[in-house]
Amino acid sequence: MMIRMDDVGAASKRHEVYGRTRLSVGRVRVPFPGNLLWLKYLPPIKRWGPYRELTASEWHAILETLTAAGARMTVGVTAAWVEDDGRLTPFPRKFPDAARAIREGVDARLLEVANHGLTHCLLDGRAFRPRRWAGNRSYHREFYEFVPAEVQEANIARAQAILSDEFGVAIVTLVPPGNLLQPFTAELARRHGVRYLSYRAPTTRAGALPVVGDECGVVFHDRNVVLGGVAWLRARLGAVRGREVRLVRELGEHLAGGAP
Repeated sequence: MMIRMDDVGAASKRHEVYGRTRLSVGRVRVPFPGNLLWLKYLPPIKRWGPYRELTASEWHAILETLTAAGARMTVGVTAAWVEDDGRLTPFPRKFPDAARAIREGVDARLLEVANHGLTHCLLDGRAFRPRRWAGNRSYHREFYEFVPAEVQEANIARAQAILSDEFGVAIVTLVPPGNLLQPFTAELARRHGVRYLSYRAPTTRAGALPVVGDECGVVFHDRNVVLGGVAWLRARLGAVRGREVRLVRELGEHLAGGAP
């Protein structure tokens, strides 16, 4: 099995804001204006952001937890942070201490860094920014069919370069933001060194690239650890104690080799 954490470095944690639009009243779910103005920022109405990035100290605690559990983890890192005005700041420059801690995990063979997109969102017209009267979840995906192939390829190539340069390894796994991927996107990714996909899709070795689906293990977001602490991860690891935990790229190699 694999363990995969997504959304590291993704500015969606700041900009993706939407609220609950249905509330349970007894056995009935009734409409609720949870995306109206400031309501979508308030718990328990708030569904996603804003929340903060994991700190270096939390990353060191994560590495200690993985070591104690005899486990390893694939981390989907978004290569560039999207500033409020749409400018891109590479993850290692925006969060240098966290990047160094992740590099320690890669060097210790506790972590695999996967490509989780360049931006995790749509930049045109500042579509990624929160809205007053609506949620913006649909704009926090990167590989829609209407995004030109040349734009998708440029984003993949830039993300591959940022991540491989920072972490000193080939980046061979792509985790598409929001589980959204076009067939031609997989072929573009293959051109730039990606060998495996991992997202909410059936596991298969057919197609341009083998897919290690979410059903192959434990999949969550950095938000879970930010809100629940490293204790949340420790509990999840405890639930799979005794299972052999591999990195996504290792499961991908196994799958590509013809194993069922």
